Amino acid sequence: MNFLFRLSFIISLILLAGCFQVDTVVRVNPDGSGTVVETMMFSKKMIAQMNDMMQGLAGEGSAKPEPIDMYEPDKLKAQAAQMGEGVSFQSAKRSETADYSGYTAFYAFKDINKLKLNQQKDAPENTAGGEKKPPPPVIFHFKKGSPAMLTIEMPRDKAVNGKSEPPKEDKEALPASKGAISDEEAKKLMETFMGMKIALSVDVNGAIKETNASYLSGNRITIIDFDLAKLGSSIPQLEKLKQLKGNSLAEAKDLLKDFPGMKMDMNDQLTVEFTK
Repeated sequence: MNFLFRLSFIISLILLAGCFQVDTVVRVNPDGSGTVVETMMFSKKMIAQMNDMMQGLAGEGSAKPEPIDMYEPDKLKAQAAQMGEGVSFQSAKRSETADYSGYTAFYAFKDINKLKLNQQKDAPENTAGGEKKPPPPVIFHFKKGSPAMLTIEMPRDKAVNGKSEPPKEDKEALPASKGAISDEEAKKLMETFMGMKIALSVDVNGAIKETNASYLSGNRITIIDFDLAKLGSSIPQLEKLKQLKGNSLAEAKDLLKDFPGMKMDMNDQLTVEFTK
């Protein structure tokens, strides 16, 4: 499994809300090379439930199925080929907290122009013809120089005649709101979404001269910092979470922009000029 964003950057993954935490950091050098560090964590409670389900399906008298292990080095190595030409797997290690278990994987790339961060490789979306294709990736455009110029292109809705096509309504994914949600609904939403974290950032190895990024700290540009533990029990925000299932990134930006403690850059393209 791989990030990022990964978000229909946030949205595709939000269907598994509360079950995972993911943090992806792209580090880029002045010559366009760099690294990707991805930490993916899964709820131990969710893993235990999956193991119990597998045991139940096996039935009595059957061989006990192997416990699920989210740390799969061979799959992480294979993932490098999907991240673009010239991307290589460097190493990986197990990562664990009291409630989550997973991995941290390290990749290197020679040319960030060829790097593609897929939002979600394991759950391709349906096309109009019934075929499936992966959601569009985050892509990068880099020009060497002094300063060097990096452009980060975010996934957008399919363009029609140069304009973004509005997402089609999905009545099942976006149920009509019937006023304020009840305390019981709020409780269920909190149980579903709490614990989910998604973060995507870009570090530049140099001095930033100019950028349109909304969130900049030192050499780090934060594209997404989505931690639902910061949400608390705010009913209006919980009502918005209810509307997110199956939504497009474009609509998600509008829905999430006022969430307390959340960061999500609203630019379709982020630009940064930096020098050594």
